[in-house]
Amino acid sequence: MDEARYLKRKIRSGTLDVHPTEKALVVNYDVEALILGELGDPMLGDRKECQKIIRLKSLNADTNVALLAKEVIEKCSLIHESKLHEVEQLIYYLQNRRSNNDGYESNSQPPRPTSTNSINNENSSSERAVISNIDSYIEFLYEEIPEKVKGSSLILQLARVPDNLLELAKNESLLSALARVLREDWRRSIELSTNIIYIFFCFSTYTRFHNIVLEYRIGSLCMDIIDFELHRYDQWKEDMEKHRRHFESNTGLLLFPAGNGDICDKKIKILDDIWNSDGPLEFETRIFKDDVSLKVSESEVKRLKDDLEKNRKKFKSLTKKQEQLLRVAFYLLLNIAENTEVERKMRKKNVIGMLVKTLDRFNSDLLILVVTFLKKLSIFRENKELMGEENVVEKLPKLLQNNNPDLLLCTMKLLYNLSFDTKMRSKMIRAGLLPKLVKFLAQGEIKSKSTILGLLYHASMDDKVKAMLTNTDCVPLVTDMLLDSGDERHKPELIALCINLAANNKNAQNMVENSRLQRLISKAFRNQDALIMKMIRNISQHDSTKESFVEFVGDFAMALNQSDSQDFVLEIVGIMGNLALPDLDYTQILQRCNLIPWIRSNLVPGKAQDDLVLEIVIFLGTAAADEDCAQLMCKADILLSLIELLKGKRLKKNI
Repeated sequence: MDEARYLKRKIRSGTLDVHPTEKALVVNYDVEALILGELGDPMLGDRKECQKIIRLKSLNADTNVALLAKEVIEKCSLIHESKLHEVEQLIYYLQNRRSNNDGYESNSQPPRPTSTNSINNENSSSERAVISNIDSYIEFLYEEIPEKVKGSSLILQLARVPDNLLELAKNESLLSALARVLREDWRRSIELSTNIIYIFFCFSTYTRFHNIVLEYRIGSLCMDIIDFELHRYDQWKEDMEKHRRHFESNTGLLLFPAGNGDICDKKIKILDDIWNSDGPLEFETRIFKDDVSLKVSESEVKRLKDDLEKNRKKFKSLTKKQEQLLRVAFYLLLNIAENTEVERKMRKKNVIGMLVKTLDRFNSDLLILVVTFLKKLSIFRENKELMGEENVVEKLPKLLQNNNPDLLLCTMKLLYNLSFDTKMRSKMIRAGLLPKLVKFLAQGEIKSKSTILGLLYHASMDDKVKAMLTNTDCVPLVTDMLLDSGDERHKPELIALCINLAANNKNAQNMVENSRLQRLISKAFRNQDALIMKMIRNISQHDSTKESFVEFVGDFAMALNQSDSQDFVLEIVGIMGNLALPDLDYTQILQRCNLIPWIRSNLVPGKAQDDLVLEIVIFLGTAAADEDCAQLMCKADILLSLIELLKGKRLKKNI
């Protein structure tokens, strides 16, 4: 008779962690299973790693973390009481962790896509995937389409848990089956395609697994799928237009978007945003001509409109599924595009054309991803040129009308990258972006104003744009921003924009209004800020603003001997050289401020920087217009110093 045997399990407490996607704690522990003989001696041993997930359904922003931690310890025997503090810390982290779907994640990437199960809850499987059943899930991939969808959905559940990826990556039969099914059946089921691409997307989020995506040529296949879906979307829109024309031809009525009462009796194209709008389809109907009566009864008109509404709902449903597929496919491509060689291959397959074409969509999450991808590509000249050929700038103003702050921000960043190119900047101006940028800057709704300021700065390099900005609120707005800035280290974009704008006469006049000039000078002196003084110098070069500087000339002159900043002094001398005013007595200025010794010492060849020497010579030319001051210079031997400069050929410019 065989010896009686029994099984004994010993649970070893393990480590605590947080769930990567849910508000839950994860307990990792070992189970040591021993088969003991009749006398209790171990006959066979095995150890398995197990995992328990504790979902904290009641956790929210107002939850008492300490009480919840005690409750977890009491209900879970796997966690020892000594780990109470660790549990509290993990729960606090979960309480404050930002959801993956709340706009941008911590790495500034677009929000991760959701699976098709979350889109089609009525068709999703309630079965929970278990890693030990992976072989049975693979078998589903060899069945018909419904079974393949189910199997891929279960595998996707596993792939969305980062801890499972390493084990899945080692399963060559799984990866081969997934790649084969996607290659053979992607046209037959959009749900199946989305699930499989999503699985490979999970691998693509980690650089160490990129070789898997590349080995099975998933990126190339994704681009083929995207291209097909974009063409199919065009066909769907064409079909919807056919339905509209069918309605009009059979009723003698025109369809107008509801509320457009100002539109005259003329045919118009139903806009894409009407087909994609939420809620029931509502139209106003108008007869082609006043003397034409209805061809059909009201009941027939209602039937045709109901038929149109049915087709619209079908179009919306198909579009929603397709956009989920496009989103996960583009995201996978974005991840593997960190390899520049892979990115180059994508460019050859027209990824930029596909991205630009997708900008016509209305799904905010998809648009955020597409714009982020374009922003990444735009740092290379070849990509930027292709974007120009695809007229990307003309498509971006529409995105600025969206209320999604993340979409607005990444659109601004893409425009900023493109604005380094002169041709792109010209297109932005023609597209009417200037007023929009100033409006956003005034509203302060964008997360980072520096991006808008950088855009305006690039645009302000063109003299025509400087003049155009006089018709907006830009000049007083940015001047007040500079004055009200609490940070004395001004953002480079802000001060650079102000310096450029001050070179325009009308802009300069706006800058000196409402005592702004006095405040600018005070701020510049307080911080010895050479950049603000450069802005003031640009203001001083216009005849219409020079009179405003008369009361500050004494302060400028005194600063020449008192300031330790050479850059600051350089700008002050430049300002004084601009002030060719008959009311200024330069003789008194030179004498009272003891500037003669300072001027002579800086005119010694080799002592001062060439830029400063040049500005001093220009200032002397301005002051010499006063006859008394000219005589003073002669008596002080300043002319001899100038002659020595000419002999030494120290000046770099022809004065």
